[in-house]
Amino acid sequence: MRAASGFLFVAAAAVGAPPKTPTPIPTPTAPAGTLESPGQALIDQDESAMAGRSYSYDPAGRRDPFRSLLVRAERGGAGQRPPGIPGIVIDDVVLQGIWKTRAGYVAQIRGTDNKSYLLRAGDQLYDGEALRIGPNEVVFRQNLNDPQSVKPFRDITKQLNATIKP
Repeated sequence: MRAASGFLFVAAAAVGAPPKTPTPIPTPTAPAGTLESPGQALIDQDESAMAGRSYSYDPAGRRDPFRSLLVRAERGGAGQRPPGIPGIVIDDVVLQGIWKTRAGYVAQIRGTDNKSYLLRAGDQLYDGEALRIGPNEVVFRQNLNDPQSVKPFRDITKQLNATIKP
């Protein structure tokens, strides 16, 4: 009932009112040398994208929002790793021995190719580096590609003579 009475009131006002001619709204013109508003720049960019011209996205250091956080980016297959120590993954390292030299400790490791290599502190491996070598252990820093971890790395200690603690 209310909607009908409101409609009748609007219809009666429209019939009895003289027709109005729309007055044009003056458009502000920017003086020469001033910048256009950011909103206008976005509208122009959208219009150019709709017209088929190229659209460029500047991430400004942010991650790609369309890439999954759950899928790791592969650094290459097993056949694309470099030879020697730079191609060995820290999880595949087998510690065979440690020697003390004048320059410090040197570790002998075995890789997945069943070859022995001499490792010094600071040597780069495929997914990290050797931080320090002690008399009985080697500490590695493994780079993580996990967006949910607090730190982008983890420290792994491999001992020469591992003892089981109760």
